[in-house]
Amino acid sequence: MVPFRACVPLAKPAHLRARILDLRDGGTGRPRSGERTPHAASDLARSRREPGRVAAPGLTNDFYRYLWDGHVQLSGLNPYLFAPGAAEVEGLRTVWHSLINNPTVPTIYPPLAQIAFLLIAGVGSSVLLMKLLWVGCDLATAWVISRIAVDRGVEPALPLLLYAWAPLLIVEVAWNGHLEPLGLLMLAMAIWASDRVPASRDASRTTSHPAPDRAGPVCSAGGAPAHGQQIVAIAAGAALALSALTKFAPAAALPGLVRRLGWRAFMGFSLVIVALYSPYLSAGSALFAGLRTYSENWWFMKGPFTALEVLTGDPDEARRAAAAIMIGVIGWSAWRRFDLERTLLWVLGTGMVLTPTFHPWYILWMLPMAALRANRPFVLLSGLAFIGYYGLGAYRDTGDWVQPIGARMALWIPFLIFLFFDAWQAYRGEATGDVRLKNR
Repeated sequence: MVPFRACVPLAKPAHLRARILDLRDGGTGRPRSGERTPHAASDLARSRREPGRVAAPGLTNDFYRYLWDGHVQLSGLNPYLFAPGAAEVEGLRTVWHSLINNPTVPTIYPPLAQIAFLLIAGVGSSVLLMKLLWVGCDLATAWVISRIAVDRGVEPALPLLLYAWAPLLIVEVAWNGHLEPLGLLMLAMAIWASDRVPASRDASRTTSHPAPDRAGPVCSAGGAPAHGQQIVAIAAGAALALSALTKFAPAAALPGLVRRLGWRAFMGFSLVIVALYSPYLSAGSALFAGLRTYSENWWFMKGPFTALEVLTGDPDEARRAAAAIMIGVIGWSAWRRFDLERTLLWVLGTGMVLTPTFHPWYILWMLPMAALRANRPFVLLSGLAFIGYYGLGAYRDTGDWVQPIGARMALWIPFLIFLFFDAWQAYRGEATGDVRLKNR
C-alpha cells in the first residue's frame, strides 16, 4: 500500500500550502519565473509517482484487458470481434488470461487506446512499460496545463499543483495503470489549441478570458497569427477526436467546439475518427458490442442517477432521462458558444453527476478543467472518489461488491453541497473558488 502512504501528506493543508510556496521563490510567495515553475512542479510530481510506478497494480485488473487487446492485435486479429472468453481465441490464451475482467464482454476501448495496447504488446506486454507510457502522458498533460495557464496570463503554480499532485491521479495511473492520461493529454491539447483561435462571429461576448487588446480576428488570446488559425482549429478538432478515441465521453463537446470555432474543427475531428476506425471496420456490428453491453447493464456507486430511478420507476427509463438531460446540456453549451474548457466542464461534469457507473478513475477526466479553474466541487470529488473502493476486499473474497447507501451518500453529498453552494454564489455574483467562473 505504498502509494496510499505517499498520498497521505497531500491531504494535510499545511503540507499542501508548503508545497505551493515551494513553487515560489524562497517561500516568500513571489511567483517564480514562467520557466522555473513548471520545472519545479514537474520534479515534485515525478517524485510522487515513483513509488506507484514500480509497484504492482493493487486496486484493479483492468490492465489485463489492455494487455489482452494488444496481444490479440499482435496475433493479427481484430480485438472487437471476440470476447476474451470466446472459443475462437482459445488458442491465444496466456497465463494471465483468467485474470481478465468480464471475459464474456467484447472490448469497449476505442481505436487510439487499441493502438496504444498494440504498441505495449509489441514491446513485450510489460506492465512497467505500460505504466511508463501512461505516466509520461500524465506528466505531459501537466506541462500543457502549465502552458495554457501561462498563455492566459495566470500563474501556473496552482493549476499544476491541483492537477499533478492530485492523489487520485497518482494512485490510479502510477500505481493502478489506468490509461486515462492518454486521453487527458489529447484533451488538454484540444483546450490549448482552441484557446488560440478566436470564437467565430460575435461569440466574444461569452468568451471565458477577456482580451482587451484583441482587435478583430487577427490574433487569439494564445497568440496564434490569423493565417494559422484555420490550421489550429483543425488541430483542436483532431485533438478532441483523439481524446474521444481513448474513451468516448469527450466527443460530447464536439457541437460546442464546432459552434465556437467553425466547420474546420468538425473536419479535423471527422478525419481522425475515420482514419483511426478504418483498420477496425472489419468487426462490423461487433465494433460497438462491448459499449452497448456497458451502457445497458453496468452500474456502480451511482449518485444522483438514483433520483432519476426513483422518479421514473425504471432503470432503463432513468438512463433515457439522463441521456435527455445530457443532450439538453450539450445543446445549451453549444448555443452559448462557450469555450472548449467550459463546454467540457459542463458536458463531462453533467455526465459525471448523472452516470449510473462511477468508478473512481472516471473523475480524472475532470481534472484538467478543475485544475485550470480551481474548481472546488470537482477537486473535492477527486478526493472523495476513493470511497468507491469501499467493499473491494469483500468482493475479492465473495465475488459480490456491496455498495451500501451510506458509502454512496458519503461520496456524493459533500460534492453536491459544494456544487450547489458555488452555483448559488455564482448566481448572486459573489466570488467563488472557481477562479475562471468569475470572468464568465
